[in-house]
Amino acid sequence: MREPRGNGADVGAGLPDGPLLSIDTSTASMTMALTDGDEVLLERTTDAERNHSVKLLPEIDELVRSAGLRPRDVRAVAVGRGPGSYTGVRIGVTMAKTFAWALGLPVYGVSSLEALAYGGWRDALVGTTAVEAPAWIVPALDARRGQAYTALFAAPEAGGWGRLSADAVVPFQGQVEAWLRAADRPGTVVFVGEVAGGFADMLDAAASGAQAVVLRRPWAMAARDVAAVARLRGESALVRDPHDLLPNYAQLAEAEAKLVAANEAAEREKARERD
Repeated sequence: MREPRGNGADVGAGLPDGPLLSIDTSTASMTMALTDGDEVLLERTTDAERNHSVKLLPEIDELVRSAGLRPRDVRAVAVGRGPGSYTGVRIGVTMAKTFAWALGLPVYGVSSLEALAYGGWRDALVGTTAVEAPAWIVPALDARRGQAYTALFAAPEAGGWGRLSADAVVPFQGQVEAWLRAADRPGTVVFVGEVAGGFADMLDAAASGAQAVVLRRPWAMAARDVAAVARLRGESALVRDPHDLLPNYAQLAEAEAKLVAANEAAEREKARERD
């Protein structure tokens, strides 16, 4: 099949020729790949949620050497910026920017949710005869308490691809119901990612009476999809200075949220005292 293409507002200049190292640690999977254009040279994915910080650098070194390359043969780095696991996202972004800075390489930051959606959509096109464009694609990662990290993407035509909403953490069932009731919703909506378990029940409930083809495609994060989205977004994903590459958490961590709330409460108390 043809690679999806982004709309003109999203696509920039291409990436440098040669091997691209891509990384994502936003989920329980630690995934990394070496690609050259559309070709996947080597990819490794391991379940190392509590050991990303210990295993990531040795795994990158092993990946590069197993591909018959040296670190200086890599021409660029792409990383999933999240949202997802706070600790995981921080580790992946920090490693990518450090690797890029140390070797003087360009670094590209992409949405982990977009990579998840992009990979799941391509898999659905290959593996399910009921799937065709136009369609909406909804990635989902469990954010607990009935919430999900999610966004909305569109494949308006064969080979097309675009973003319709920003990455966010939302009550999942309510958001799904709103999207399925949207007047401009296409006839097919594909949910990809962590769409089994509790999310499956939410999706089944929301899809009831939606008069649409609603499909669930469990799909794991894959570094090759991070690389594909980096190619798709091009210069718009380029971070000019690696030190400026930042994670996208989509919400404050619990400790940060408590600190903000405490500061706001203190400011309100000061205002009352002044009055």
